[in-house]
Amino acid sequence: MRTKHKLEYTLLRTVIFCVNLLPIPVILFLCSTLGMFAWIVFPFRIKVAYKNLSTVFPELNHDEKLRLLRRVYLQFTRTFGLVFILHRKKMTELIRNAQITGRDKLEDALSQGKGVILTTIHASWFEAYFAWFNLSGLPTSLIYQQQSNPLTDRFFLQQRGRYGSSLEHVSSYDGMKVYERELNRNRILIVSLDQSYTSRGTKILFFNRQLACAKGAAMLHLRNKAPVLTSVYYMKDGELHIDFDTVTLPEYKETNEENIQDISSRAIRSYEAFIRQYPEQWFSLFHRLWSKKEYPKVKRSLRQIFF
Repeated sequence: MRTKHKLEYTLLRTVIFCVNLLPIPVILFLCSTLGMFAWIVFPFRIKVAYKNLSTVFPELNHDEKLRLLRRVYLQFTRTFGLVFILHRKKMTELIRNAQITGRDKLEDALSQGKGVILTTIHASWFEAYFAWFNLSGLPTSLIYQQQSNPLTDRFFLQQRGRYGSSLEHVSSYDGMKVYERELNRNRILIVSLDQSYTSRGTKILFFNRQLACAKGAAMLHLRNKAPVLTSVYYMKDGELHIDFDTVTLPEYKETNEENIQDISSRAIRSYEAFIRQYPEQWFSLFHRLWSKKEYPKVKRSLRQIFF
């Protein structure tokens, strides 16, 4: 075990311990303050977020985009606060009382015995979303990216495990055979779509711009015929919402790039309306989705920063 990993883990646990000495409203206030500080002094990846926002909302002017971005930064830091307080009683009640839409569609798909390919996108309340699957009792496997520090990686997995044992984790490095195994066990396999894989992705349109989308969900359906669903999770009026829906697919006769593109397009298409409705809760706004370069500087006046 590297000394660096031990020091990082010690710092993480110390911060979490200190934060949890405070009431939840104070924690959220501090997170919002940190978000405002970041927006004013060090707006990380603002060039990426601004260009992505311009793709999602081409009709907005410069002032409108900056006002929306300010809300994005506040929500972004609250997300990290959520990780620290996930085990608190108030959070447990929030997750336990989540408003669920389309659970019947998810259970009907699972009853076919082929497993379920459950697509999603990266949103702010991802830890609450994962915790819900542990509470639900539904057999679920999550494809996740392991952290380089094994101590912090284990800690966050244990955090989710506080809510039950229905959710299992498979690494994004495991490959298709492992993912097929999870489907053959008749489990729900969570797959994120809003990532860009320039060299390995299939080219589809997302907000009318070409995105190199991961092929995994489409390939798994073509191999296993497992049903494909979408899922979104978000906060609305102080309540956690999780919505499931079915992706209507024709019967494909062969595995080829055309069919992979068709499945991927059908799956990702419905997320556009959600992102436009809840842009500040879309975590991938800071990811280099459509382009790996050509991000011009974002000009901000004092008025635009503060008002």
